[in-house]
Amino acid sequence: MLDKVADQVARGVHAWRAQSLTPLETPLFRWLWLAAMASNFGAVIQMIGASWTMTTLDPSPHIVALVQTAALLPIVIFALPAGALADTADRRILMLTSQILGLIATIILIVFAYSGMMTPWLLLACTALVGAAMALHTPAWQASFADFVPRHALPAAVGLNSLAYNVARSLGPAFGGFIIALAGASATFVINAVSFIGLIAVLAMNKLPRTTVTLPPEPVGQAMIAGLRYTIMSPMLKAIFARSALFGFGGSTVWSLAPLIAQQRIGGGSIEYGILLGGFGAGSLVAATLSASVRAYFGNERLFNLSTAAFAISTVFIGLSTLMPVTLVFMTIAGAAWIFTFTTTTTCIQFCSPRWVMGRAVALSQVSVVGSIAMGAAFWGFIAEHSSLLVAFACGGAFLALSLLMTFFAPLPGREFEDLSPHPAADVPAPALKVEGATGPVFITIEYEVPRDQIDDFLATMYAIGRIRKRDGARRWGIQQDIDNPNIWVERIESATWTDHLRRANRATVADQAVRRKAETFRLKGTGGIRRTVERPQGSTPLD
Repeated sequence: MLDKVADQVARGVHAWRAQSLTPLETPLFRWLWLAAMASNFGAVIQMIGASWTMTTLDPSPHIVALVQTAALLPIVIFALPAGALADTADRRILMLTSQILGLIATIILIVFAYSGMMTPWLLLACTALVGAAMALHTPAWQASFADFVPRHALPAAVGLNSLAYNVARSLGPAFGGFIIALAGASATFVINAVSFIGLIAVLAMNKLPRTTVTLPPEPVGQAMIAGLRYTIMSPMLKAIFARSALFGFGGSTVWSLAPLIAQQRIGGGSIEYGILLGGFGAGSLVAATLSASVRAYFGNERLFNLSTAAFAISTVFIGLSTLMPVTLVFMTIAGAAWIFTFTTTTTCIQFCSPRWVMGRAVALSQVSVVGSIAMGAAFWGFIAEHSSLLVAFACGGAFLALSLLMTFFAPLPGREFEDLSPHPAADVPAPALKVEGATGPVFITIEYEVPRDQIDDFLATMYAIGRIRKRDGARRWGIQQDIDNPNIWVERIESATWTDHLRRANRATVADQAVRRKAETFRLKGTGGIRRTVERPQGSTPLD
């Protein structure tokens, strides 16, 4: 009997390692992951120091909550441009630049802190600068996961990324509290400055995997529009972002008002604050370790709903409790629920976004989550200041409970995802005329011959194709019927330039091929089937 139990345990451990630790077998991913963990330690410790410093500069709940807002609002502002750069520029240079900028911002914070010149607004400004560096780094890092690990290991990479942060969050608050008690809050800023060095060194000494690029990169503004367009045309991404935003808004109560829980409800100081956040981090650590296995068992929707319900209940009891052990238990539960929720949505984003737009999808996810947390921090701080902490936490829990109704309107993807890995692009025949990359607009017309009894099936197929064309970059798309020969239909695709047409042609995914093959069955055979034209406005010269 004992041998069977031991065998089952061994098999379970082996399965867990295969599900959760596979990405660490890649040396570069492992070094980046370890360096990121060290950097996360510094960031968490600095946030503890900044929040506690603010309680000494201005103990107003609204002002204290604004520390979280200052750290997160730059992510809302800069995430989308950073995501566009992550998809169009060298990700290694982008991450290296962000770390150097973060180091400089932290040094500025140190100078103000030790010179005695710190004010609430200077603290918020410096915190915002560090947040801007984080905004630049995160899309490039998360968009690189698929460059390091195979598709089946992406959930493990997401879980390990959460683990790197939550190891820091489980231990960092306690360290932060002790450092504040022993050396003052300003010492936490010094530790954060040192924590940047490891990631800077790894990025400086190693090259990251890069995909072969044959087309010039999109301009940042155009790339941002393309990312927004793809999201609007993707029902799954819209559902993920909406659910994440609602959870972040309600869940920000715990994040933003934890210092006041330690002071006013528990009657403690910096040590108690660090212990409470340590409990939150410990729960997060356990959840991050088990997230891939638990998500595989429950599925995305069920795990998200269970975690939201657990966080809602914990929020209410954290507000009610005046006993340290009780508050600590519910902080731990909240930490686990937080990570189960966001590893679920992050994994869904990795699988619901093709490679060419991954950085922008990650960035838009940041905007939806971080923006909601930043607004929530300010909102719940306002409620607490004008009512009480108990009311703020009760309302936060109620909001999370009501957000569960979104499962009926914006369900998350099921256990299986469409295969959005790149499909080998069809060769685009060279045009007979000399066409430059900036030449345009370019029009593609494709003719179809459709028997009357198949029109409904044809139109359903073409509307699906149209969504794909627009999602991948077509400026305009339409389907037209020949009024003289009703069996003939013409699809019209407009691209801004010849380069944009080539980009769209190179964005095909494996999942698109079924509907594309079905559309091909209606194609009019012969020379009239497809035509490529370029607009020549009055005054322009003909192409040679």
